[in-house]
Amino acid sequence: MFYLLLAGVALIILYSWLTMKPKNFPPGPPYYPIVGSAPNFPTKFIHLHMAEKWLPQYGPLVGLILGSKKFVAVCGPKEVLEVLRREEFQGRHENVFIRDRSFNKKIGILFSDGPLWMEQRRFTIRHLRDFGFGKRTMEEAIALEVEDLITEIRKQKVMQVTGLFSITTLNVLWNMMAGVRYARDDPELHKLLADLQHFLRGGGIGAFVNLFPFIRHHIPGYRKAAEGIWKMQDYMRKTIRNHESTLDENSARDLIDEYLIEMRKQADNPNSTFTEEGLIVICNDIFIAGAESVGRFLGFCLLYMVLHPDVQKKAQEELDAVVGRDRHPGLQDRPQLHYAEAVLTEVSRINPTSPITPPHRCTKDTTLNGYNIPKDTNMFISLWSLFHDREHWGDPEQFRPERFLDADGKFVRDEWMIPFGTGKRACMGEVLAKNSMFLIFTALLQEFWFTLPEEDPVPPTAAMHGVGATHHPFRVVANKRQ
Repeated sequence: MFYLLLAGVALIILYSWLTMKPKNFPPGPPYYPIVGSAPNFPTKFIHLHMAEKWLPQYGPLVGLILGSKKFVAVCGPKEVLEVLRREEFQGRHENVFIRDRSFNKKIGILFSDGPLWMEQRRFTIRHLRDFGFGKRTMEEAIALEVEDLITEIRKQKVMQVTGLFSITTLNVLWNMMAGVRYARDDPELHKLLADLQHFLRGGGIGAFVNLFPFIRHHIPGYRKAAEGIWKMQDYMRKTIRNHESTLDENSARDLIDEYLIEMRKQADNPNSTFTEEGLIVICNDIFIAGAESVGRFLGFCLLYMVLHPDVQKKAQEELDAVVGRDRHPGLQDRPQLHYAEAVLTEVSRINPTSPITPPHRCTKDTTLNGYNIPKDTNMFISLWSLFHDREHWGDPEQFRPERFLDADGKFVRDEWMIPFGTGKRACMGEVLAKNSMFLIFTALLQEFWFTLPEEDPVPPTAAMHGVGATHHPFRVVANKRQ
C-alpha cells in the first residue's frame, strides 16, 4: 500500500511537471517539479540578468514557471512597447508581498486592476488636480520646498546625498494629499522613512517568499520589510482618523477629505469601492512615490554631476545665459533650457529608478511574437532594455547628454524614453514628478558647484539592489557659486 501511495505521488509530481509549461510558450530556463524555474531565477538585478543572460540565449520573450505561476520576461524593446500598450496586458500581478501591504485585498491604485482600479485612479487624478496638479499651484509648492532645501544645504556644505531629497519631494505631493508639510527634522517622519527603506531594500526576499508563502513569518529579512509597511499603514490610519474628526463636508482641504466625503456619500452602497483600507493603500502608494522615486532620481543627478564636472559646468552656463542669477528657474524657462533637459533625460536613461515596471498580468488568452500567452500569465517588463539597447543608442553605457540634442543644440525627444511607462498603466504623477525634477535640479545647479570630498572614494554608478534602483551612499561638497 505504501509503495502504491508513493508511486501515485510520483506520478502526480511527474504529471504536474510535464504539464506546467503550456504549448507554444516562450522559451526559457529549465524548470523542475514543484519549484519550476526558481533555481534559475536571479535574486538580484533581474533587469541586468534579462539583458545580459536571457535575451542573448532565449530572445526577447522568456518563459518562466515560478511555483505554479506562469511568467514571461519581456526583454526586447519592440516587445516592451507592445506589451505596455496592449489592453490585455494591463492587469496586475498578485503575490503574498503585495497582499501583505494591501490587507490581503486587491485595492489601492498601484497593484489593483479592473473596474475598481479604474474608478479609484480616475477619482484620485481628478482631485489631485484640484489640489495642486494645476501648473501654477504646483510650481508654487515646489518653489517653497526648493528654498527650504537650499537653506539646508547652505548650513551643511558637506552632506550625505542619500535621503537628502526625501522630505523635499514628499512635501510637494503630501501637501496635496493630506494638507501636511513636514519640517526637515521631524523625528516621526524620519522614522517612517527609515521603515520605508527597509521595505524597498528588502525586495529580493519577496521572490523566494512568493514561492513558499508559509515561510514568510520565519524569515527575519521579510518580517523587517513587512513591518515597515505595517507601520506605514498605522501612520496613514492615524492621519485619516485625524482628518475624519475635523472633516467639513462642504469644504474639503485635500484629497483625504475628498475621499472621506465620497465614502460617506456611498455608505449605503454595498458595492462601493471607497473604504478606509482602500484609502490607506492609496496613501501608501502616493507616499512611496513622493518620498522615494523623485528623490532617488535627484540623487543620481548629483552623482553624475560630480563625476562629470564638464556637464555640470555646461548646464550652469546655459542657466546663466537663459535665467541669470536674480531668480530661480521656472517652468516658463524649460523650453529654452535644452541642455538641462538633455541632462535630466540622460540620467533617467542610463540609471532609471524603475528599470522593471511593476509586474503586469495578462487578462485573457492571447499571443505575442507568435507565442501563446495564457490568461493570468504575469509579465516582467524591462524598461532597461529600451534605455540600453545598443542598436538604438550606439553607446548606452556612456553618460552623454548630447545624444538628446540636434546639430543646433536643441533638445530632441526620443520615443523610447518612457521612464514613467506608457499606456493605461503610465505613472499618474508623471507631470508633477518631471516638473519637480526640473525645478529642483536647475535651482541647485544655479546655486552651487558640487564636488566630491577629497577624502572620499569615487562612488560607483551601478545601482543598489532593491524595489526600485537607488545610488550607493555618497557625500558631496556644495560650494556657493561665485
